Amino acid sequence: MSSIFHVIKEEFERLNEAKQAYESAIKKEEQGAPQVKRIGRKEYLYLARRMDRKIVFRYIGHADSRNALKILDSIKRRREYYNLLRGVKNDLKEVRKVLRGRKI
Repeated sequence: MSSIFHVIKEEFERLNEAKQAYESAIKKEEQGAPQVKRIGRKEYLYLARRMDRKIVFRYIGHADSRNALKILDSIKRRREYYNLLRGVKNDLKEVRKVLRGRKI
């Protein structure tokens, strides 16, 4: 039983490190929902964010510009990190159930 406990304890520590890494990676990426607005024949990219009770739009630029594509990639990475973080949190919950009553 002791060796199983140590393996589970190592997994718990690994999951905590992964959680911290994903949380820091999420903070580095852009936050908001991309919105494309058409004005005349051109399309422009905005980022929509909620600030208190208001939704604020931040202008990014033309929808096909290099900066807009960079922002869209950042948002995509943020969503991927968030999904990975959700999985790590679920795994942590399961490991805590197994380790219940044991000192970590």
